[in-house]
Amino acid sequence: MHQSNHQSNHHFSLTVSLDSTREKVWQTLIDVPTWHEWDTELKHASLAEDFALGAKGVLTPLSGPTLSFFISDLVPYQSYTFKTKMPLGWLVIKRTLTVNNDKTEFTDEIAFTGFLKRVFGAMLGGKFRAVLPEVMDNFKKIVEGK
Repeated sequence: MHQSNHQSNHHFSLTVSLDSTREKVWQTLIDVPTWHEWDTELKHASLAEDFALGAKGVLTPLSGPTLSFFISDLVPYQSYTFKTKMPLGWLVIKRTLTVNNDKTEFTDEIAFTGFLKRVFGAMLGGKFRAVLPEVMDNFKKIVEGK
């Protein structure tokens, strides 16, 4: 696992190398109802429609209220971004796949945007950042176990 430079509590990412095909990794990534199986900060997630650009869903974190999200960017088998509205900004999560020497690299990038990004980074980002290695390790075990 490796982190990119310029990490902060309001914008950070982690990349994990997976011994699996891009297709298998992608199918796991877009299976919204199973997100909680690898993302330990989630109780529940669902999508009201098929996984597509503009699709809307809800996610319930372990602590805090259920949040709405929508898919704001989608390049099948390469990346997707989903956004959750926060006061005066957004929580933006981008998931990207690249293939490198028969390995699929998965990057999970998390950013708080807007006027209060540093506040939300301090309140929530530090915890998200601290659990991200465990979340990515869970994901790796699930994908490589399939």
